[in-house]
Amino acid sequence: MPRVRPKSRILILYTGGTFGMDADSLTIPKLGAQALKRRLLERVPELGDLAQCEVEVLMNRDSAHVGAPEWLELARRIRARWRGFDGVVVLHGTDTLAYTASALSFLLRPCLKPVVLTGAQRPLAALRSDARRNLISAVEIAASRKPGRLAQVSVFFNDLLFQGNRVRKRSAVDYSGFDSPKAPALARVGAQVHWHASAFQAVGAAPRLKDAFSSRVAMLQLTPGFPARAIRENLLPELEGLVLVAFPSGTAPTHDPEFLALLDEAKSRKIPVVVATEGVGVTGSEYHAGKEMLARGCLWSGAMTPECAFVKASLLLGQGEGVRFASLWRRELAFEGVSQR
Repeated sequence: MPRVRPKSRILILYTGGTFGMDADSLTIPKLGAQALKRRLLERVPELGDLAQCEVEVLMNRDSAHVGAPEWLELARRIRARWRGFDGVVVLHGTDTLAYTASALSFLLRPCLKPVVLTGAQRPLAALRSDARRNLISAVEIAASRKPGRLAQVSVFFNDLLFQGNRVRKRSAVDYSGFDSPKAPALARVGAQVHWHASAFQAVGAAPRLKDAFSSRVAMLQLTPGFPARAIRENLLPELEGLVLVAFPSGTAPTHDPEFLALLDEAKSRKIPVVVATEGVGVTGSEYHAGKEMLARGCLWSGAMTPECAFVKASLLLGQGEGVRFASLWRRELAFEGVSQR
């Protein structure tokens, strides 16, 4: 008789969010592991056909309440348990999912197994919920034994698998709630899973970083009439780093002496200023209004999303004194998009 290949073992880590909410009240119940597993098997009985799934409740949080302490807790739990599993699926709320996925992409280097984050726009218990199909595909992808092995942090949503640190939330109501405007999808799920070659690229050697994030990094959106003086006088002295989300072309209000004074003050205080943009196809500023920022010591974020730029800046500044921020910033640590690929 032919030898039956054992099913993959998948760890499902639950953190809360819309996925597990009560359908009527839209509140997050205090689910235990056994109650959650019963709920999953009742609503998604196909899980048993896909893999041997172990369910663990790490927290019951709205994702608006998830930040650096929770990122560290997730990373430690995954590292402690992934040797006993073939892959990990993280159920997470959608509002800060892009931040968590970015953080895990740095914290889990080298990523030994598939780590797939997913969530839902409607609770699993609701009619027409997208939670069921997102979970099925996330488990199938994490359990895949495709040659080449997906070994990175990714996000699955609405039939698309994205690189974890390249996603952005685009809608709170559409089932296609996420996209990856500056990088191709890793896979598309239809009748079969269609993989992109970038899904199987191994991350190169990079310096080992400690598990620590600075809580003194701010991300600000540049606007016409940006209140640079108020930020320079009141906010800047409290910061270790500043991420500025520039206009789509990578430009800023550099005609304003107060804005230039803000950049000069940050430089004198040795506070790194990172410039990110929501613009697609922007790899560096070609306009004088953008070049002026770089000339004053700002660091360009390349093709990184603003969310990833914030997380990376917080992580590097969390390393403490003696770390060369600019040098590490320019290094590709987890294909985050320092340069286009």
